[in-house]
Formats: sequence, structure tokens, C-alpha cells
Amino acid sequence: MKIRIYYEDTDAGGVVYHTKYIAFCERARSEVFFQNGITFEKDGFVVRDLQATFFSPAKLGDLIEVKTEIDSIKRSFVNITQKIYKDENLLFEAKIKLVFLKDWKIATIPSSYIDILESLK
Repeated sequence: MKIRIYYEDTDAGGVVYHTKYIAFCERARSEVFFQNGITFEKDGFVVRDLQATFFSPAKLGDLIEVKTEIDSIKRSFVNITQKIYKDENLLFEAKIKLVFLKDWKIATIPSSYIDILESLK
């Protein structure tokens, strides 16, 4: 998913604010499901664990790309890696464990969701 950096994404110096990288990753993850007609009205994925590494800053006006890779899929959770690039340069990487919730309880990931996740491998 490509994202343009706007003024609202930056600090006073025109550098992307650190929490925005996590928001960009969330947008990219959600978009995968939205493109497949899934909106998560009563169930969905929540972040259980997140490890973030910052390599280089994005700046106002940059066009960045979020790439999502599935590391593993288990019964009720999925481990993913999301990387943010500007051109070929790696700016940010997050290792994320997502847990599937149904009615606010950990549940088995539906097979249709697994199919969507598998397509990202």
C-alpha cells in the first residue's frame, strides 16, 4: 500500500511522527480485508504484541510503501512482518502478533480470513 506523507503526519521539523508508522501499518492491514469485502463489524484482529524498529525517517511529501508479509498462521493468531520503504530504502519494520477476537473473546480465525492471509505469503 502506498501512502503520501502529509503535514498532519509530521512533527514541526517535517519528519514523520513515530506513532504514525504504526498507524500506516494498521491501514495497510485493514485495506487487505476491505478490498475483500470484510469490514469487521463484530469481530476482528487486535494487536497482541508489537516490536518496532526505526531505520530512517520519512519526511513531508514522501511517497512510502507498506509491505505486509505473513510469517505464520495459527488457530487464533497470526504473526506478520510489516516493512515501510521509501523507494528501495527500508525506513521501518514491525513484527506483530495479531489475535482474532469474536465477541471480545479469543476465537478461531475463520477459514475465509485465513485464505486472505495466505494470499499475502
